[in-house]
Amino acid sequence: MSGVFVAGLVWLDYLVRRTTWTGSVEVNTLLFTLLIIAAGLFPLPVGPRIKAGVTTAPLFLAALILPPGAAALAAMVGGLVYLVGLRFKPPVMLMPWYKYFFNTGETALSTGIASWAFHLLAADNLSTFAVLVPLVLMYLVNTGLVSLVVGFQIRANAAKVWWQGTKGNGLAEVSLFSFGYLGAVSYHENPPILLALLVPVVIIYFAFSRLANTNAALEEALDKVRNLQGELLNNAKLATVGALTLDLGHQVKNPLFIVIGRLESLQRRMPAGDPHRAKVDEALQAAWRMNELTEAFLSVARQQWTKLDLAAVLDEAIGMSTTRITKVVTVDRDFAVPSLPAQGHPILLREALSNLVTNAVEAVPAGGKVVVSLERNNGNASISIQDDGPGISASQMAKIFEPFNTSKHNGMGLGLFSAKHIVEMHHGTIRVESQVGQGTRIEVLLPVTKTQEEGNGSPAPAH
Repeated sequence: MSGVFVAGLVWLDYLVRRTTWTGSVEVNTLLFTLLIIAAGLFPLPVGPRIKAGVTTAPLFLAALILPPGAAALAAMVGGLVYLVGLRFKPPVMLMPWYKYFFNTGETALSTGIASWAFHLLAADNLSTFAVLVPLVLMYLVNTGLVSLVVGFQIRANAAKVWWQGTKGNGLAEVSLFSFGYLGAVSYHENPPILLALLVPVVIIYFAFSRLANTNAALEEALDKVRNLQGELLNNAKLATVGALTLDLGHQVKNPLFIVIGRLESLQRRMPAGDPHRAKVDEALQAAWRMNELTEAFLSVARQQWTKLDLAAVLDEAIGMSTTRITKVVTVDRDFAVPSLPAQGHPILLREALSNLVTNAVEAVPAGGKVVVSLERNNGNASISIQDDGPGISASQMAKIFEPFNTSKHNGMGLGLFSAKHIVEMHHGTIRVESQVGQGTRIEVLLPVTKTQEEGNGSPAPAH
């Protein structure tokens, strides 16, 4: 970067020393400096959300009209004033400062070399094919230096970067060179004619602007259509799942009631002291729990919501998780509020929260601690489950909610996936924070409803 800036200064100094300055050269240099600055103020829209500077045309025009030293000076000063002075405001200030020096040196080199070659070969004759030499040199120096820098920054082959840029922007650059050449011919014959050339330039500029704005609007509309298509597809999938859930729920309930009836009959026949009685009781509890889940899924499919108390649901979830503890683990409750009204499916929420607490309990070693807290945060209930276990690695965190992803030997990897789905079904969010060796914290945010005292009329969701 600094090498390009120094090379530009050295080349500028060499050309300026060779230039014979007169009043007309000084005035023309100032005019072209202003032209370069003005051209930079109106970037040319070349595509949706993409704008390119239009300084190539006035730079090439200056290279053909002014002496090499004056052309390089106008390009360097005009570009520097445009970058630093006229665009000295956010977000342009976010541009690294080294780019200002690079652009300044690159502009002086490309314009100075083009002007020097033209005056050396053509001697101010604009009707000779020698004009192509400065055009090619200016393009190669400009794009070559930029490609080298970009290739270095992104660690890519500079030649490939140059070729890709040439294929994508080559025709646009040629058109800008053409405008510069036409401007030089007009200015050479009669300077005021240059103003006439600005008319088609302005027309083309506004035409490109309207076309680019239209393309941007079309792309935004297309994005909205794609989003709507995705939502329709998801809704169709949910509708299909809902229909299958209803059918599956009805199909499961009949044999499930047969299982429950046989277990209850067997339970009544077994004496209280029978060693197998506890296993039958456990199987019967599991069957009734399965029936509850079936009813809950059926109510989801029917879109039936009920009033519930999140504190009570969370308390039940903790109780279910602690009954399965086979090691010494402390589970503390830290409820900042005794109750929180909400709407949803208490059984499904209980299952989701129970999965989260169970995961925390299983993660901590013997003697570990899990803290489950509940508090109200504006219109949401904040449920936090903090453990002092080994934590979760970055690779596991990236796919923690994916189905069938588990680090347990006998796990299926559906607990967190199911919990996230149920929480989102209740218009809530779930977030996991973890550091290896420092434990894991899971936060669930669920919307609560306003009570009669808080609002007017019947309970309604808080937004």
